[in-house]
Amino acid sequence: MRPDLITQTLKTYVIQKGKDLKVIQRYLSVKYKLVMDEKVLLKRLENLS
Repeated sequence: MRPDLITQTLKTYVIQKGKDLKVIQRYLSVKYKLVMDEKVLLKRLENLS
């Protein structure tokens, strides 16, 4: 199963590069026009670990 866009972004920028979730929210909204709540991103990140 191939990981989705949000999972790939979280793995790359949060886990590997140590970026903040606010940066990820901004990146997703600018590049992909996705508006994600910080709580949703945090929950997805917890499911990865």
